[in-house]
Amino acid sequence: MLSQPIKTSVCNPCFVYGTLMAPEVLTTLIGRLPKMQSPAFLPAIYSRHPVVDQVYPGVIQRVDNLHIESFSTNNLSSWEDVKSLCVEGMVLSELSPAEMKVFSWYEDDDYTRTTVPVLINNGQGIEAINADVYIWSAGNELLDLDSSWSYEIFRSTKLDLYLESTVRPCKMEVDRLGF
Repeated sequence: MLSQPIKTSVCNPCFVYGTLMAPEVLTTLIGRLPKMQSPAFLPAIYSRHPVVDQVYPGVIQRVDNLHIESFSTNNLSSWEDVKSLCVEGMVLSELSPAEMKVFSWYEDDDYTRTTVPVLINNGQGIEAINADVYIWSAGNELLDLDSSWSYEIFRSTKLDLYLESTVRPCKMEVDRLGF
């Protein structure tokens, strides 16, 4: 169920690609489901990898031998190109500054909030919109660069324990801090 943001001031849309894609995580952290647009994609210059010994991912600029300049939005001619080459996630919108503060605290110092173009299907074709995204900044050595993170596997095998061991304690701390 969608509900209204906590405050009338609204932030940039936020692209999420990991645990924040789970409605249960969102409702636990901010007490509601914001407006969601799915699927949405980061440009192909980014890749998503599991964080070593964790259940969540990080997104970084590609480190493989692909030619980054060949991945401009203009070169993606079809939605199938986007789906096969880009990091899938969703765009959350109508978020309040207080809710974004909670997300920033949740993502902690391992991630840097950055505004990037995100690709969506607007019903008439591919459109790039600007959205905030949390880019992994704690070092590539902490990522399993040989693997790609799967939301479906996280959801089916790790979500319940993650909610109990990480998200609910995080929410308690957010409440204690008065966000």
